[in-house]
Amino acid sequence: MSERASDAMARVMPFVPLAWLAVLFIGPLVMTIVYSFANATFGGVQLAFTLTQYNQALSGFYLTIFLRTLEFAGLGTLLCLAVATPVAYVIAQKAGRLRPVLLVLLLVPFWTSFLIRTLAWETLLAANGPIRDALNFLGLHHGLLNVLDTKTAVFIGIVYGYLPLMALPLYVAFERIPASVIEAGKDLGTGRVLTFLRVTLPMARPGLATGMLLTFVPMTGEYIIPSLLGGDKGTLIGGLIAGQYLDSLDYPLGASMAVLILLVLGAAVVVLTRVSRGFDPEPIP
Repeated sequence: MSERASDAMARVMPFVPLAWLAVLFIGPLVMTIVYSFANATFGGVQLAFTLTQYNQALSGFYLTIFLRTLEFAGLGTLLCLAVATPVAYVIAQKAGRLRPVLLVLLLVPFWTSFLIRTLAWETLLAANGPIRDALNFLGLHHGLLNVLDTKTAVFIGIVYGYLPLMALPLYVAFERIPASVIEAGKDLGTGRVLTFLRVTLPMARPGLATGMLLTFVPMTGEYIIPSLLGGDKGTLIGGLIAGQYLDSLDYPLGASMAVLILLVLGAAVVVLTRVSRGFDPEPIP
């Protein structure tokens, strides 16, 4: 290959990923935004500039589902954070030789289909399922287990499904904190709990922000878990958007819902990015 051809290829190569990004991401995003301002026809779209679809998406039943989605995503993220924080801290700071084993156990669910794992919870949480039998045997519950098709079942599935996405960034953040810093906090008279809250947790803010983004963002569009475990109590915006595109063929309304979710996610990304800025711990020599 000649030198001129090599130079030309070197100049073109950086634009290849940009082209893929434009085709696979920017293009569909632009079309979604354009459709959100259009008018719906019978099975089609009439391009226009109207806010009718946004008014409909932010009123009545659709507004209720939109707010419910944010509630589910927010509470689900906080529940994942509450469970993942001690798990990640123990693995990073206390596990010792068991650390690789615990990390593998944390990642094992990712080796199985997400749909199959959710269906497994549908079996476990059934009215006469294994969890009911175990609780009855321990004397903690009597009769049928009425958890399936409730918000509780959805939150259980969400925490189970997204826990690794929260725990892994926290593990990395906790692992990078020098042990000498934690010991210094204890030597200054601060107890274990206060040392964790005042020293360890603030230094792990990048991991906190990353974990919250990795869980909150996909939770807002979650479709499988609410459908299988929540019944009519698990109807979220992801299911509504899918229904508008696949069943009602109301593309403008579905597009407007998607744009509203994207705006919320953009705001969340900005806030969490600002929160995590400037909290990258550096090793002490």
